[in-house]
Amino acid sequence: MITREDIERLVEERNSLAALLDVVRQNLALVAQSLNELRSAKDMLTLLSKGLVQDTYAGVGGGVFIRASPTQGEKVLVSVGANFVIEMDVSYAINYIDERIKEFEELKSKLDTQSADIAKRITDIDNFLLYISTAIRQQQQPGQ
Repeated sequence: MITREDIERLVEERNSLAALLDVVRQNLALVAQSLNELRSAKDMLTLLSKGLVQDTYAGVGGGVFIRASPTQGEKVLVSVGANFVIEMDVSYAINYIDERIKEFEELKSKLDTQSADIAKRITDIDNFLLYISTAIRQQQQPGQ
């Protein structure tokens, strides 16, 4: 027999899962944004390595850009986390970015799976609560 406490626990679990799903979806959005930035950087470095970039603008932060005229073979600075940057050859930087893209794609895949699992559990709880609600209403109807 399902008790009122059982129903309350299910509702609490559902609410907790809904909050967790929001966090997972926010993380997915951040991962997608990071992937877009990495792919953009890789595309620009690839063009640079082929000598196809004559004149461009480089971000200096705060939405401010300066004109830059890169030369082929020039080294680039790559952020490696914790406010550290490393000077790298363009080809090494492209390889580094490829590895980062791979890591983020794996993380995205895990978050997608987690999101689907949480959403399924929420749906299962919703369906069960609807079933209980319908059963209770049928029991309370007179003449049955």
